[in-house]
Amino acid sequence: MNNDKLKEFRKKFMENRKVVCTGNPDRPYTIASGIKKIWPDATFLSLSNGYDLSNSPDDRLKEVFSKHNTFINASYIGSKIQSRLLELCNQAVKFCDVINIGSTHEYDGNGSEEYQNSKLDLRETSLRLNTFRFQTHHMILGLLQNDANLAYSLNIDDVCQYISWILSQEAKISLIAIDSNKQPW
Repeated sequence: MNNDKLKEFRKKFMENRKVVCTGNPDRPYTIASGIKKIWPDATFLSLSNGYDLSNSPDDRLKEVFSKHNTFINASYIGSKIQSRLLELCNQAVKFCDVINIGSTHEYDGNGSEEYQNSKLDLRETSLRLNTFRFQTHHMILGLLQNDANLAYSLNIDDVCQYISWILSQEAKISLIAIDSNKQPW
């Protein structure tokens, strides 16, 4: 198959998104809750849905990934678990678009060292695995609204619209940072 036909095949295959997302869509102020509004038929991997992502067998997760062509890797569960999920997805699918959710803690020095290192590892893994068949996008987000702090100005629904927009672009956006307005002091 020549390159043009392969590109056309991939484009056609990705038109019907089959989304898998980490997180509980029934918990407000999660990326999963916003993704559910855009892709209501998405599959959600969370403890509440029977998936302990820190402990689920690789084969079980690969089976889920193999039925999808879009992975929203949104939930920090523990050190390097997001990177593990990304690697498993890469092994399980032929073609996939992936959104990995990073954090401004990758560069701002805030947060725990474990969290920062885990997000840096996710970014590195995302960029390393980015190919024609497995297209990855790493989103660095800062001050994302959550149930602990509604005052943060980066709205969940807006972020999920950005995800949808990124996935619809002809040019691939491998790395993007979206940050809230910072306080003057």
